[in-house]
Amino acid sequence: MAGVSPTSAAAERLQGTPLWSKRLAWEPVALTAGVGLVAVAGRRGGVRVLDLDGGEERGHLALPGGITDLAFSPDGHHLALVGPRGYGLWRALDGRLITRTTAAPCIRACWMRPGVVAIATGCQVIAYDTDGVAQWSTAPLAKTVTDMASAQGGRLLAVSLAGQVRCFMPMRREPVAVHEYGDAADGLSLSVDSRWTVCSTYQRKTLLWETHRPATRPVECADSSGRHAPVFSESGRKLAVPAEYHLSLWSIGPRTPARRAVLPVCTSALAWQPGAGDMLATAGSDYTVRLWRAGPDSRWGSCTSLAAGHLTSPATSLAWIGRRMLAVAERGGRITLLDVSGDTPPRPGG
Repeated sequence: MAGVSPTSAAAERLQGTPLWSKRLAWEPVALTAGVGLVAVAGRRGGVRVLDLDGGEERGHLALPGGITDLAFSPDGHHLALVGPRGYGLWRALDGRLITRTTAAPCIRACWMRPGVVAIATGCQVIAYDTDGVAQWSTAPLAKTVTDMASAQGGRLLAVSLAGQVRCFMPMRREPVAVHEYGDAADGLSLSVDSRWTVCSTYQRKTLLWETHRPATRPVECADSSGRHAPVFSESGRKLAVPAEYHLSLWSIGPRTPARRAVLPVCTSALAWQPGAGDMLATAGSDYTVRLWRAGPDSRWGSCTSLAAGHLTSPATSLAWIGRRMLAVAERGGRITLLDVSGDTPPRPGG
C-alpha cells in the first residue's frame, strides 16, 4: 500500500502475534536465523545473537573495522561474519569465534553447504571450512566482487563484479560461464536449481537470464528500482522484484519469464516463506509487515494481503524461522519475533 501513512496502517486488524520484542541501541542492517537463534548486525559493526525463545542475548560478536554482512549456515549451527578488515566464523554449540584479517576488505559471505562458506575478499573468492581452513579459491578476478549467490546445494557459485557475472563450480578456479553486460551489478540471486540468475544494478535495472546460456540476451524486468535485490522463492518458480513504489511478481517457467502481478507496496524488506513459496512477507513505507499469497499464475492479478504486524520505524530486514515465525528488524533498533501461523491470506481469485 504505497503512500499509506503509519496512522492509517495502524487501524488495520493485525493477524500476527508478537512473541517478543527487543530494542537495541543501534540500527540493525542485517538479520539471519539459525537453529533457535537470530543474529543481528548493526551499522556500526556489532552483532547480537538472540535466543528465539525470549530474545535473550546469547552472544555479542565484533570484528576489527566492523561488520558488513553475516549469514548462518544452512544447518543453522555456524555463523559467518565479514567486514572491511577480515572475516569471522562463530560456532553456536560453544560460542567459539575464529577471526582472520585479510589484505583486502571482505564483501560477502555465502554458504555453499553446511560446512563450507565462500568469502569474497577484494578481487577473489575463497571457500573455507568452519575451522577457517581454505578449501579452494577462484582465480584472481579483474575487478572487485560486489555480490555472490549459491545454488544446487553448493555445486554452483555465481559471483558479480562490474560488467560481469561469473559462475564457478567448486574446486575449479576458472568460471564455467561468464555473463557480460554494461552495468555494475549490486544484488545477485540464483534460483534453487541454478537455471536462472537475476541481479539488480546501480543503474536501477534488474536483469534476468539463463545461467548456463551466457550468449543469450538477459530479460530486463520492467519497473524495477535496482536499489533492493530481487528474491526467488524457494521453489525457484516465482520472483519478487522491488520497484520504487510497488513490487512486481514474476513467473519463472520453462518459457520466457513473465510479470504476473504488481503489488501496491513500497518495500524496504521482503522474504519468501520457506517451502512451496506461495507466501511473500514484505515491510515498507506504511510501517506494516504484510503477507501476500501468490497462487496460480492466472490468478496473481488479484493478490491480497494481511497485516501481520505494525512497526515503529521502517524495516531493514525480514527473516523467516520455519513457516510459522517471522523475525523483523527495524531502523529504530527494535527486533520483533512474530507468530504468523494463523495468517492465511485468501488465494487470489478464491
